[in-house]
Amino acid sequence: MSFDAALSKIFQDTSQALASTGYALFNIKAHIVCIIILAVLFNRQQNSSDQTEARVIWSRLLFTQMLYCLSMILRVLVDINIIPNTLMLKYITASLEAIIACFMSWTIFIYSAVSHKSEFMTSAKIRFMTLLPVILNAVMLIISPINNLYIDMSQGVIKSGVFLPLIFMTDLAYPSAAIMLSITAQRNANKYERENFSIMTVYPVFFIIGGGLQLLNWRLSIMSYTIIIADVLVYINYADSLVSVDPLTKIPNRNGLTRNLSERLAKGNSEKLYVFAVDIDDLSSVNSHHGHSEGDRALIIAAEALKKFRKEEHSCYAARYYGDEFIIFADIDNDEELELFTEHIRNYIRNAATKAGLKYALRVNIGFAKYEQYSRTETIAGLIGEAYRSLNENKEQKRFNNMWTANNKIPL
Repeated sequence: MSFDAALSKIFQDTSQALASTGYALFNIKAHIVCIIILAVLFNRQQNSSDQTEARVIWSRLLFTQMLYCLSMILRVLVDINIIPNTLMLKYITASLEAIIACFMSWTIFIYSAVSHKSEFMTSAKIRFMTLLPVILNAVMLIISPINNLYIDMSQGVIKSGVFLPLIFMTDLAYPSAAIMLSITAQRNANKYERENFSIMTVYPVFFIIGGGLQLLNWRLSIMSYTIIIADVLVYINYADSLVSVDPLTKIPNRNGLTRNLSERLAKGNSEKLYVFAVDIDDLSSVNSHHGHSEGDRALIIAAEALKKFRKEEHSCYAARYYGDEFIIFADIDNDEELELFTEHIRNYIRNAATKAGLKYALRVNIGFAKYEQYSRTETIAGLIGEAYRSLNENKEQKRFNNMWTANNKIPL
């Protein structure tokens, strides 16, 4: 027996076994478990303090996936005649599953685009245009009893219509586009940001695999299992990011800094490594005169400027270390680049403050330390400590200069 013949026999035997009502109890139980897991994840997200657009879309995706599992349960109940196994009910349950699956694929694409901050997808008009294939498929499924193009009911049985493959192509196109978005984002990302995008490359793959296996026989229910695996991975990645990301500024915190700086030092070749300590000048005055909410806004603007800086100018890593203080590390080739690096940090933050329309100047103090083997800067604590020593010296020098200038303005 050839390999193709053996494979065909396996699929045929599997199909015959699943066609009996014996599969139904396991199928229904499995989908109920999937719904419970999705409901737990949905509830956790709804009660989370992180309600960014990407997280909101993910919660909608979880809800859509619960509806998909419910539609599969309905289809099984009709298939085993617990709900009357009429031609119309077969059509309704099959169409409902296909429409929800198509909408779920579109939501995956939107979730990926928002997670990667795709500027092209910020427009509501563009998002609606990407939804048009879903709407078209839904309309064609609804009117299938009239034209039999998507689902053929002309001979008193449910069969695939001529254009039914368009739904499968749509279901495949959205997650494929999501993967391409993620790959493109990783190529353009700072090397320290790429790990955050890797999960979004893997996530749509599960839906492609699950959907492909589901086509072999809808009673296999592979899609629901891959949904759970994908969402659990996303949640684990999200929970890990909560430990490493500052909740106010949405940039890495002290934990994230320590982990990434440790990895950088472990790679060796650290002769060009510099650590920069940055703090916002006189933030206490902003809090006193404009309120702490305005002080928080200043921190957010500074953090956004640093994110833009590390993306556009340098392959560096920036984190909020404590209060109004940030730590940056990067590879610097020479003194000229070092001077440009610090000046660019100031310019990015200054320009961000101007663009935001702040009523006060947003200035920063900067200190730095260079990695040196067999010295106190060989360790993370030593590097950061030396950068803070440099920062404090610069602040003292600045304070002295201001006092000298003020004294020289006093008339004799």
